[in-house]
Amino acid sequence: MDSFWVIVLFILFAIFSDRKDKKKPVPKRRVPDFPQRPLPDIPQPNRERRKIEIPELRGAPSLPDIQTTAEVETQDAIWAQQERYQEMLRKKKKQQREQTENRAEKQLAEQTPAPQNTVTLNNLQQAVIWAEILGKPKARR
Repeated sequence: MDSFWVIVLFILFAIFSDRKDKKKPVPKRRVPDFPQRPLPDIPQPNRERRKIEIPELRGAPSLPDIQTTAEVETQDAIWAQQERYQEMLRKKKKQQREQTENRAEKQLAEQTPAPQNTVTLNNLQQAVIWAEILGKPKARR
């Protein structure tokens, strides 16, 4: 019977302690209702265009010379001709560089001796001597 009262007291204690620890709910914030006001009348800008008069400047440079279509076409032709000439010079320089490189490669090829791929008695003797000097690799010892 004693254990029954202990269990009942424990249950009551658990229920009351849960209620005590609960926080009060925070009320939702209310947004005040503002009365709707009519939009203010916005004055429309005047549609009349005012012409601004610019006074003449003293000591200002004269107006630039305006070129005619024929003058522009002749200048374009001259520029195109100059571009063709520059391109031709670039090609010549490139060809000269290639020729000098080819000559240098030929001279190097002639100067370096061909590797000795032939097996001679002298080469075999040199191979045996080097094998004795160098010995077996460490990995095979």
